[in-house]
Amino acid sequence: MTAPKLSFGPKSRMNVVRPIVIASAVALLAVATPPRGHAATETEVRVERVKPHVEKHPTLRFLRENLDFLRAALDRTRQKPVEQAGDATAIDPRFLAYSDLIARVMVDRDSVSLAEGEREKRDLLRSITQLGELEAQLDQCDRLLAAQRERLGVLQRDFTGDQRTSLAIVLSGYPKDVSLGQVAVTLEDGYQLAVPISADQREALRQGGAVQIFHGYVEPREQVVQVALAGERAPTGDPGYITLDPERDRLTLLRLDLTAVQAADGAPGIHATTWLNDAQAR
Repeated sequence: MTAPKLSFGPKSRMNVVRPIVIASAVALLAVATPPRGHAATETEVRVERVKPHVEKHPTLRFLRENLDFLRAALDRTRQKPVEQAGDATAIDPRFLAYSDLIARVMVDRDSVSLAEGEREKRDLLRSITQLGELEAQLDQCDRLLAAQRERLGVLQRDFTGDQRTSLAIVLSGYPKDVSLGQVAVTLEDGYQLAVPISADQREALRQGGAVQIFHGYVEPREQVVQVALAGERAPTGDPGYITLDPERDRLTLLRLDLTAVQAADGAPGIHATTWLNDAQAR
């Protein structure tokens, strides 16, 4: 019988490992366990019971800072009864003349605007040569934009889809008082994966082997991965959250050690570690 090999360069989004038999446990343990020379680079990752809160940028900051002023301004717009006599008085004739003065000002302004528009039209008609030069410049801009689009198209064809940042998640160890039946993983982008654990895989974990449950491409940025355990006695509604920051164009390995998991704790009892694969992803 030939032991299955663990590949770190899949072309699909994810690659769920086939059931692992006891004979392949030793080979997978060699992949899941970092080399002795790289033991110092292994980093522990916290498994949290509550999803970390990401602080967002405050909105409507002006309204919050000036709430009292806005309320006072709004109160002044409301009608209030006052005790004051409303007898009519004579209107000053000068006030009546103001409307006539304003009308004359508007007429004069329209006359000036009309004269300015006529002058601009005459200047435009005398600038036919300049309009031709402007058209030539616009044509040159169009040619430059077309060349730029072609160059961007070349870059897009070369790099779009050539994703190299990937993540591999493996299980190790086996809880003492939990009958593990399934492990569910939810990535930052909402992708969900539920991996059933077979009897052969449970036996491999008891014997010190490892089981790969996910291997796929991820974005090279800080993100939160949700892990949940399911079984006969494991709580399904008690997930754990792991914050990762995969390095660009590298394979990040995440090992979930289930040895210390208790039935009452669920996924938050997982001991998680990460490290980078020595080989560059190609």
